[in-house]
Amino acid sequence: MFRVLTCLTVEHDWRLVVVAGIVCFIASLCAISLFHRALSSQGGARTAWVLIASLATGFGIWATHFIAMLAYDPGIRVAYEIGLTALSLAIAVAVTNVGFCVAIYRPVRWAAPIGGGIVGAGVATMHYLGISALELPGYITWSLD
Repeated sequence: MFRVLTCLTVEHDWRLVVVAGIVCFIASLCAISLFHRALSSQGGARTAWVLIASLATGFGIWATHFIAMLAYDPGIRVAYEIGLTALSLAIAVAVTNVGFCVAIYRPVRWAAPIGGGIVGAGVATMHYLGISALELPGYITWSLD
């Protein structure tokens, strides 16, 4: 637990963490607004709004995460592998789209929570892909404790 606290308090530039939080807040407002717009539309307009909501939300999720990763300063040179970084963006948009489609197009009671769970899984997938794109002059190992 102390390693997590030290990582957050010592190895991050708090100015960028604040920027990431602001981006996250604005992206969340956009996601909710666009999702409601899609819910109130029909036919082709609904499809367009779902796509726009997915793009805005996916990019917002990814930008929040990437800004927070840029805030990380372990004291050594850090780079990002472009292919995995781009893939993490594509995953954020694609899985968000699937979650929104389930929540909007499935007329069952649990559609919205299931869609939200799918979006959450997309965030987790994007996160781990983004972390795996991190290039350090060393090895990353996971500590189970």
